[in-house]
Amino acid sequence: MKPIILNNQSILDIAIQHTGDVQNCFAIAIYNGFSVSDILSAGLPVEIPEDLLKNTDVLNAYRAKKIQPATGLAAQNNEIPLLKGIGYMRIGGDFKVS
Repeated sequence: MKPIILNNQSILDIAIQHTGDVQNCFAIAIYNGFSVSDILSAGLPVEIPEDLLKNTDVLNAYRAKKIQPATGLAAQNNEIPLLKGIGYMRIGGDFKVS
């Protein structure tokens, strides 16, 4: 299977949409010569290995609801946005909860 990468799709999105299991992202990335953290280019085909285990419940739900996840970060001016908030912590940094 060779799906086309949509705008802002990550390898995690591809794995869940086409296999129903996010853990398959590692096998898909290796098979295509990607890293799981790569920013993918929209419009390019990505090959899904046929031997991956699929979660048919998730696949059927995504297909029935026509879900096409695209959760990748959108960089503006080729810069990664600064992540802020309680859900983000940086390694080696100090933070204080009061």
